[in-house]
Amino acid sequence: MSAERLIFKLNWLASVGRNERVTTSDLSILVDGEPIWPAQGEADVSLEIQADDLLAYLTEFWKPLMLRQTYPISVFPERPSLLRAEAEKRWAAEPSRLVEYEDERVTAFEEAHDLSQCFAGLFGLPQLWLLRSSDQLIVETASYLCRLPFEAARDALINVGNEIADRLERSHDARWEELIHTWRLRDEGSPALLLAWSTGLDRKVAEDFLAEGTLSPPTNVTDAANDNDELRIAARMASALPSEQIRDVIKLVGTFRKHEAAHLNELSKRVRIHVSDVFAGRRPHEQGEAAATFVREHLELASVQFVDIFGLVDYLGIDLRPEAVQPPTLDALAVWGQHHGPAILLNKNSKHVTGRGELRRTWAARVTLAHELCHLLMDGDHTLSAVDVLNSRMPVEVERRAKAFAGEFLLPSRVAADIWIRMHSPRSTDGLRNCLSYLSKHYGVTQSVAAWKLEHGLRHRDVDVRALLDAIAPQR
Repeated sequence: MSAERLIFKLNWLASVGRNERVTTSDLSILVDGEPIWPAQGEADVSLEIQADDLLAYLTEFWKPLMLRQTYPISVFPERPSLLRAEAEKRWAAEPSRLVEYEDERVTAFEEAHDLSQCFAGLFGLPQLWLLRSSDQLIVETASYLCRLPFEAARDALINVGNEIADRLERSHDARWEELIHTWRLRDEGSPALLLAWSTGLDRKVAEDFLAEGTLSPPTNVTDAANDNDELRIAARMASALPSEQIRDVIKLVGTFRKHEAAHLNELSKRVRIHVSDVFAGRRPHEQGEAAATFVREHLELASVQFVDIFGLVDYLGIDLRPEAVQPPTLDALAVWGQHHGPAILLNKNSKHVTGRGELRRTWAARVTLAHELCHLLMDGDHTLSAVDVLNSRMPVEVERRAKAFAGEFLLPSRVAADIWIRMHSPRSTDGLRNCLSYLSKHYGVTQSVAAWKLEHGLRHRDVDVRALLDAIAPQR
């Protein structure tokens, strides 16, 4: 994808020589040549702005725009525009002191990530949200949502910033010297500040981790934005936890040695190409199910076949460690990057993973392992996930894709529906319990996964048993 995919189009309204209008420009923002802001699909609609306002915004908020990948409080909206609504739901049951504190953090987030707020004196503008998510940039307006390649989007922001700065510089007006100078130095920052922005850690915690050597410092914004340090990624995934538990997670990741895994590498390339070519732009659960189907077919596993997920992980060259570790709220970790992995840890201290008997026969462990396998296959060759860590910072869409993969890979929806029909299409509570018990036992999945896959499979046959399943497996 080219850097031109996102374009900030400036139409200057006067020559540089006319100093009184040197900053005045019409602005429109395009994606793939189509206008998305200030009016989607309206090529002749633009907004008259003072471009130094836009440059000041990019300069002030460059670090959060480039580095922040988490929300400022423990809510997990699907898109940035929903943050305040989700926060207000949370605040209904919280004390006023906490509400006041979190409201300040949400407001600061809005100021940094809603570009429309940078144009002083212009009211009623449509919102334009920019938020990084892994190797993508979320771009959202009231009627438009897309995810663009982060590096190309970063280039577009740099290009418009440089265009404005160059114009101001040519005007030889001393008013803008400090702004231009600060923009040129936007990549610099203290190590603790850069670490805090890139991990979501509190500034003091970031300083402590640097001082004690728990984490290494980024050299500049570009280095931090490369997001290629697995320990920093681990810190971000666990950043909502107490600092001691964050340390525990970082130390765990550091114990995994880097090694080659040719089978995993080949399968990962194939499945990512398939999903990118055929299912680009589809919803996360659709991508996860498509990936699961592709992997089954590639490995020549029949749709009705029981999957030996532990054997598969071993075949793919993944270092699997079932260990009892802290914190117990950590179910599993998967890491694969430049310095560590590929590896998966299953936490035997987690009540969500372990059960009675041998781990390989524990259905929750099988589902968790399949979930982690999806992260290694789908989330690039630098990935780290912490499944169901308390307040995990994993992007919502990434987790949904992995959840869908795990369920479909171990128990395809179509197979669940076929078995329900072979068992005489039960519609009673006892009949459904027997069906779910059969699915759980024969495919090695939890009852909640069996219920979820059955519901999904029957939906495609215009059969609705949700009310009964709600009573049997409400957490599916």
